[in-house]
Amino acid sequence: MSRKLKGIAAAPGIAIAPLVHFHGTLDSIPTWKVAPEGVASEGRRLDEAVAEVGRSILALRKELADALSNHDVRIYDAQVSILHDPTFRADVVREVEQQGCNLEVALQRVVARYEAVFQNMADASMRERAADVRDVGRQLVAALMAKDRSKYTANGRDYLFAADEFLPSDAGILDRKHLRGIVTAHGGKYSHGAILARSLGIPAVVGVDDVMSKASSGTTVVLDGDSGQVVIDPAPDELAHYQQRLLEQKSVDLRVAEVRFQPAVTLDGSEVSLYANVEGVRDLEKLETDAIAGIGLFRTEFAFMERRQFPTEEEQVAMYRRAMQGSRGKPVTFRTLDVGGDKPLGYFRTPEERNPVLGWRGLRLCLDWPDILYTQLRAILRASALGHARILLPMVTTRSEVVRCRQVLDQILEDLRSSGVPFDPKIELGIMVEIPVIVPVLPEILPLVDFVSVGTNDLVQYLLAVDRDNQRVAKMYDPFHPGVLRVLHQIVRAANAAKKPVSICGEIAGDHHFTPILLGMGYRELSMAPVFVPRVKLTLRSFSVDECRTLASTAIALESTTAVRKLVGEEVRDRWARFLQAAPGDAAT
Repeated sequence: MSRKLKGIAAAPGIAIAPLVHFHGTLDSIPTWKVAPEGVASEGRRLDEAVAEVGRSILALRKELADALSNHDVRIYDAQVSILHDPTFRADVVREVEQQGCNLEVALQRVVARYEAVFQNMADASMRERAADVRDVGRQLVAALMAKDRSKYTANGRDYLFAADEFLPSDAGILDRKHLRGIVTAHGGKYSHGAILARSLGIPAVVGVDDVMSKASSGTTVVLDGDSGQVVIDPAPDELAHYQQRLLEQKSVDLRVAEVRFQPAVTLDGSEVSLYANVEGVRDLEKLETDAIAGIGLFRTEFAFMERRQFPTEEEQVAMYRRAMQGSRGKPVTFRTLDVGGDKPLGYFRTPEERNPVLGWRGLRLCLDWPDILYTQLRAILRASALGHARILLPMVTTRSEVVRCRQVLDQILEDLRSSGVPFDPKIELGIMVEIPVIVPVLPEILPLVDFVSVGTNDLVQYLLAVDRDNQRVAKMYDPFHPGVLRVLHQIVRAANAAKKPVSICGEIAGDHHFTPILLGMGYRELSMAPVFVPRVKLTLRSFSVDECRTLASTAIALESTTAVRKLVGEEVRDRWARFLQAAPGDAAT
């Protein structure tokens, strides 16, 4: 009899294969007493293990470099930083010295303490480091015990990876050619394992508490990375249903490649602008600018986070100019510094806050430190002389904040003009809508700005009062909630009434199931991670605007998230099934 388990949809797609259990812990850890004169020897063992694990991590980083974005590759850079952290080394050696234990035991104790500290932090990004510390500790102990983690070859057969969690080092031992999906008992949608799964195109469901106990190795399992459902021993009709979806998925994947460079238009010819979200200038190196309308979100904070001190105006100008050149004449939207919350700066200590996500971050921080805002706006303006640049303000809560930013911008414009420094006099200023309170007062703010960008990641989180990085409640984070849809509809109606461009730059912009709903509401600009552009393009090319309006109207009127997901999922699958059978000359091809 089939059994259904519910988890968190971490990476989209359908996978059907036998389950294979993986256990990350070593069978037994040797224990012995270390005399004072043996501490130095244990320290040398630690240095040798660090060097070995460092080489292994860098080799894996190089192996995955072509498959991952520059931002996602930094997951391995974070592990190298932990590995070579002098405080970490000192703590381990001190444990050996004070407790008289061998290095393997000392590592386990120190790693456990570090994990506890990170897991109790309010900052989501810092909580995520607990898994990185655990992964580094596991690799070090294995190196000390001279136990290589042998690669799983799968004997040429397809399989599903099942484990307590999927850690970054696991990507190095798996037969990725035959790996069809990942299911874990722990982890969230934004854990490093989930991020890697999405980048590698592997369907994944995380947070399935009892998957290891309810499904033994060898059991046939269906993994639905779109809904977060795992079906153990599917019944014949269930298996046939998912096999059909898998065939459709493969057909869609082929068609996705075909439409990459085709126009982003609906069936009835309405144009939609698809933009890319990027973390920095390095992401532009792999970006197919011919497939997009421009850069809809350039996250400037990552350049700040990579440094040991605030970048100077000249350093920022150089970076923004490279972005302008990399966009090849297409518009670039620079979001001003958005740090704090889940994106701390190591060199800029902010007061400890009980809830950083609701605290001193984004525009609030920059307005309290106007020198930061002034320098960044001046640098963006100087770079704007090379093309079409736009400025986007994050975490806006009041009209007065926008007024203050306008005043700073006008002052810089006058300074540059009087100094004869070139800039784009038509540069646009926009705001992010990501705090719910801004929605009802949008009509009062819109006259002050040139465009609006909806940051749905935070907006949905605040609307639902759900921390999407908290595994206990992450399953409740669902942007298909009818209340969320109605707020999104309210935003686009306000922007359209004021005749101001409005875009979606949050994660839902890259979710092809959301595409027809957003189009039906009236959104015509979507900005997403580049990997999602072709699939979204394929989806919008299979709907007419009227069909999208009907679907959106129906979805908004529904009473439950489940009903919305069912409606949209069936409509998208049915539409794709129909046009995949269409002749090559049909409109959707």
